[in-house]
Amino acid sequence: MTKFKEKDIVLVQSSCCKEMPEIHVRLLKRIESKSLKGRKTSWPAPSGWEAKLIYSAEVDLLRKKWHIPFKFPNDVSTFIYEEEIVKKVINKKNITI
Repeated sequence: MTKFKEKDIVLVQSSCCKEMPEIHVRLLKRIESKSLKGRKTSWPAPSGWEAKLIYSAEVDLLRKKWHIPFKFPNDVSTFIYEEEIVKKVINKKNITI
């Protein structure tokens, strides 16, 4: 079971590029993948979250420096694997969406 729930705000670090900065996202919906039962693999079934980036400055940085085509505020949806979540943000003051 996950320790996160819908509407939590978390810091996320990309698993494919450790040079990318940690970004803030709001978790929207948990996605459990179907079991890999019957397949010849030892990999666990991946699970994660549908999420939205919440800060325009972080969206601008990802678009300009890393060429990721986000546009604030409408096109900021993404998918986050559980392993990419660094920590839950405790102080939610000044964050509205």
